[in-house]
Amino acid sequence: MINTENGQWAEFLDRLMHDLREPLRSIGAFSELLEENERGRLDAEGDRALSEIRAGASKMGTLLEGLSGYSMALRESAESVVSAASLQSAFKIVVSELQDRIRACDATVTAMNLPVVNVPLEGLMLLLRNLIGNSLRFRSAAAPVIRISAAPHAAGIWAIQVEDNGIGIAPEDCEAIFKPFMRVEGKKYGGAGLGLSICKRIVEAHGGTIRMESAPGQGSVCTFTLPEA
Repeated sequence: MINTENGQWAEFLDRLMHDLREPLRSIGAFSELLEENERGRLDAEGDRALSEIRAGASKMGTLLEGLSGYSMALRESAESVVSAASLQSAFKIVVSELQDRIRACDATVTAMNLPVVNVPLEGLMLLLRNLIGNSLRFRSAAAPVIRISAAPHAAGIWAIQVEDNGIGIAPEDCEAIFKPFMRVEGKKYGGAGLGLSICKRIVEAHGGTIRMESAPGQGSVCTFTLPEA
């Protein structure tokens, strides 16, 4: 069944991102030009102002990247596409993409015998990219350990868990974090606050559920269900 409202929102977000990317590119290009032309001639206040411009452009870029993922999740929900793909293959691709971040924090990311499910590969990659990325971002002082596992949940349904040893969150926030732009840690860890909202959209578009279990200082376990192929 096609969800027209979600499709309209996806189209709106695509148009918005298209119109915002051009001025953002201009801000980035001209700030770099200014920095090059005025290097050594700006005072401390001028350097600080230029730094704030660059930081603001970077934050907007992060937000647009998050909106792009959210738009894709909305479109997938609207189209209700049924296409089987291997969760293990999606995992291998995403880990390869995130290899620099994984090495930088000496993280261990493992997955065993993940199933083939009725979700397109691109949707699975977006799902894992956000969940693994969150575990890397919200890490504790210890080297991150991220484990992904799967087990039969019900007839024709798999339950997949993404477990980490990160900073964790308060149990009362475990439901709120799936709302768009919700960041329980405020601005401390960056990001657009859309990652878990994207995950929720993708999972629910294919008839699954998603939940988070966590406590401060005790890591987090995200569990979601998906239909088997």
